[in-house]
Amino acid sequence: MSFLQISIGLIITFFMTLRPFVYKPVALKFPISVSAQFTSFWLVLGLVITCPIYGYLFADNMHKIVSSPFVFLSIIKGIFLTWMINAQQMVNKESTSSSVFSGFIALAVGSLINNIFFNEGLKIFQILCIAALGFLGVLFYFFGDSKNLSVRGKNAFMVTIFLTSSYCVIDHLTIPEIGWYPHLFISSLAFLLSSVWKNFSWQNFKIIFSTRIIIIAGIIYTVSEFLIIYSLTNILPVSFANLFMRISIPVIMVISALKYKEQSWQKQLAFGSCAIILSMPLFLFN
Repeated sequence: MSFLQISIGLIITFFMTLRPFVYKPVALKFPISVSAQFTSFWLVLGLVITCPIYGYLFADNMHKIVSSPFVFLSIIKGIFLTWMINAQQMVNKESTSSSVFSGFIALAVGSLINNIFFNEGLKIFQILCIAALGFLGVLFYFFGDSKNLSVRGKNAFMVTIFLTSSYCVIDHLTIPEIGWYPHLFISSLAFLLSSVWKNFSWQNFKIIFSTRIIIIAGIIYTVSEFLIIYSLTNILPVSFANLFMRISIPVIMVISALKYKEQSWQKQLAFGSCAIILSMPLFLFN
C-alpha cells in the first residue's frame, strides 16, 4: 500500500472511532428519534454538496434507474436506516462496545445470506470464519458487555444485527444494478422521509440545528461516509477500506472499558481483536 492509501485509511479509522462517542451524549440527553433525524438531514446535505461531482452517475442512467425494481430495495434500506439508528442508539446509550461489536456479527450473517441465496461464492475457510464469528457473538452476548444490557437494550442489539446484515444483502444486490451514487441518493432520501414521518416536531428541528454536539455528530457522520465513498472510488480497494473501518472497533471497545467501565480493557481487546481476525477473510479473499 502507498503512503496516501495508508494515510486515508487511518483517517477513516479515526472518524469511525469518533462516531459512537459523539453519538452517545445525543442518546443520553435527547429522544432517540432525534439521532435518526439529524443523521438523515446531514447525509442529504452531503449529497446536495457532492451532487455537482457525482450527479452525472444518476443523470446519465436516469431511465434505467427509475425503471429498475432494485430502486425499491434502496427505499427499503432508507427506511431500515431509521430503525437501525434508533436501535443502535438504544444500545449505545447502555453499552457503546455492544453497539459497535454488533457490526461483526452482522457482517457474518450478511455474508452467509449472500453466499446461500445470491452466489457470493465463499470458500470453506470463509464459511468456517462465519461460524466462528457467530460463536464469538454468542460469547459476547452472554459474557461480554452485552450481558449488562437491559431487556430493551438486548432486543435493540438483535434488531441492530438484523438490520445491519440486511444492508450487506441489499447493497450486494442493488449497487451492481443502479450504481452506488443513485443507491445512496435514493436510500438517503427515504431515510430522511421515514425519520421525520412519525416523530418530527419543531422542537426536534430546533434541537438538530442549534445543539453543538448534534451538529458535530452530524458533520462527523457525513464527512466519514463521503470520505469512505471517495476512497472506494478513487484510492482504496474495498477490502482495505473494510479493514480500516473495522480496526476502529477494538479501539472503541478499549476506550469504552476505560471511559465507561464496560468490562475490563483486556476482555474488550480480546473480543475485538478476535472478531477482526475472523472477519478479515470475508473481505480480503473475495
